[in-house]
Amino acid sequence: MVQTLEEKVDDAKESAGDMEVMDARIEIARFAAKSLTEDEALEAYKKLLNLPKISSGKKIDAVMESSRVSSFYGDSKNASESIDQANKIVTEGGGGDWDRRNRLKVYRGLQRFLERDIKGAAALLIDCIATFSCNEICSYQEFIVYSILSNLLHLPRPLIKEKILDGPEILSVANDIPTVIKLVQSLYDCDYKTFLNAMVEVEPILQADRYIQPHLSFWMRELHILAYKQFLDSYQSVTLQAMADAFGVSVDFVDYHASRFIAAGRLSAKIDKYGGVILTNRPDLKNAQYRETIQKGDLLLNRIQKLARVVDL
Repeated sequence: MVQTLEEKVDDAKESAGDMEVMDARIEIARFAAKSLTEDEALEAYKKLLNLPKISSGKKIDAVMESSRVSSFYGDSKNASESIDQANKIVTEGGGGDWDRRNRLKVYRGLQRFLERDIKGAAALLIDCIATFSCNEICSYQEFIVYSILSNLLHLPRPLIKEKILDGPEILSVANDIPTVIKLVQSLYDCDYKTFLNAMVEVEPILQADRYIQPHLSFWMRELHILAYKQFLDSYQSVTLQAMADAFGVSVDFVDYHASRFIAAGRLSAKIDKYGGVILTNRPDLKNAQYRETIQKGDLLLNRIQKLARVVDL
């Protein structure tokens, strides 16, 4: 089959024009993406990109398609490099129409999501919800879930309601993803018992997703930490029993997980086992501002002294 397609390229070179050669190369690349190995597919796309008269729009299409090939094989490095290459064509060469630029933004957001760059993914994904058109990489409903998860971990609580719970695009599919919405709503309502139950219910849904499954433990851990942080933000100290009651679990469960999160530096707290309490250890905002002012003052004083010495000379 490849030989037949290569013959079409040769025929186009001899009896047709550049457009026909490009069309034949596109056909080979797409066949390789579906039927051959990753290396063979990427090589086919490389030959397409090396054509002398390929437009910037076609280049962007080819690079995004090659990123899908790498993503299919779990090759995050090549996928990321391809997306960066497409972004470079857009930003430096000014190439690509609105549709291609918008689709590339979706690709970039999803790649950040797969790289666990929550902050980078959150803004890109939620901005693309209203104009999503990349059904070749995921369904609209799946894209909404990715947007919700990344923004749930990134956004401050007031914006969770504005951007997620009251977001018109998300509301339009809320009935199709009730467990995910339950997860967000319970966290916003500080209903931690329901939140943990929703985590249990949402886990098999996430496990069935081809993009999330390899990172499932990461997402479940981050959701757990998020709930613990939000709960502890309201206290300087709280008993383990009170926290266990709020989450609907045993004291041993809270003690085990909180200890792990504290040891990993993910919770600013410490556990008093003898007293049966968790003591929060959040940085004091006023003290931090005071230290910052002193540091800036010292820096300014040093600059003034240097200037004074120069003037004296």
